[in-house]
Amino acid sequence: MTENQRLKIIRKFLKETQADFGASLGLTQAGYSDIERGKNNVSGKIKILLKREHNINLSWLATGEGEMFITTIEDSEMDSDKLGSEQNFFDRLQAEIERLQNEVKRLAAENNSYSELVRSKNLIIENLETRINQK
Repeated sequence: MTENQRLKIIRKFLKETQADFGASLGLTQAGYSDIERGKNNVSGKIKILLKREHNINLSWLATGEGEMFITTIEDSEMDSDKLGSEQNFFDRLQAEIERLQNEVKRLAAENNSYSELVRSKNLIIENLETRINQK
């Protein structure tokens, strides 16, 4: 599987349209579609935005191994010695808030996927029980 194909998996997992997902990466729908279809590669700039905007694990994007999303932030990233100015601190806090909002969105999408799966399995069980009871 290619990075382009995994990119499509990410978008569908987040239940976003090509236009909306592309816009989050600074792309038009057509530009994003070209990447998803493999006409263009996933550039370094897009990878940076995927990590920053959607908390994507770039190792997973490249190899398909590990988790799709980065779920933790290094404690050292919030070390005040490394943050420098107050503005930088507030920028980092805002970025963390956005990351957490994206994480909530991802978890909600994952929850919906599991709920749909459970509903589907319950329907199968009901159908099988009906067939057994009819015999």
